[in-house]
Amino acid sequence: MEVGAAWYAVQVKRHGEERVARRLALRAVPVFLPHIEVLRRYRSRMLARLEPLFPGYLLVRLPAVETNRHRWAAVRWCPGVQRILGVGDTPVAVPDEVIEAIQERVSALGFVRPGMRFTLGSRVRIWCGPLAGLEAVFDRPLSRAGRVRVLLEMLGQTWKVEVDLVDLDAA
Repeated sequence: MEVGAAWYAVQVKRHGEERVARRLALRAVPVFLPHIEVLRRYRSRMLARLEPLFPGYLLVRLPAVETNRHRWAAVRWCPGVQRILGVGDTPVAVPDEVIEAIQERVSALGFVRPGMRFTLGSRVRIWCGPLAGLEAVFDRPLSRAGRVRVLLEMLGQTWKVEVDLVDLDAA
C-alpha cells in the first residue's frame, strides 16, 4: 500500500468494466471491481451470472495527484475510461470505511450474493407468467435455482404454487 493513497471511483464505458480493470492492472494500478450474483431468465431456464456491483464504475487506488502524476495519467488516458469522479476537475476519494465494508461483503465468496428479499408471510405480487397480476403470500424458498413457493387464494381455497423468485415483487 502506498502512503497517502486513497480509493477513487472511475466511470467507464458501458459494459467495459472488466476490460478497463485488466488494462489498469497491466499498468500496476490497484483495481477493485466487486461483483454480484444475479439470476436471469434465459429462454426457459434461470441462470446465475456475475455482474459488476456498480455497473459502469470501478474503484482504483491512487496516491495524491501531486506525488504521482504519471499514475493519474495512466488511469485518465486508459482506453475505456470516461472520467474519475469528483467535483469539477478535483477527484473525490471514496471513504476507506465504504471500501472496507464492500470488501468484507465480497470476501466470503469472491462476490456478493443477495439475501432472500421476502420473509415468511410477506405479501407478494406475481408479475410474469399465467398468474401475472395476482397477489400471494410468500411461503418459502424451494431451491438454489430460485424457485419459491407462494400461497395463492383462489376460488375460496389456498393453493401452493411454485414460481421463480425473479417473477415476484413486493405487493
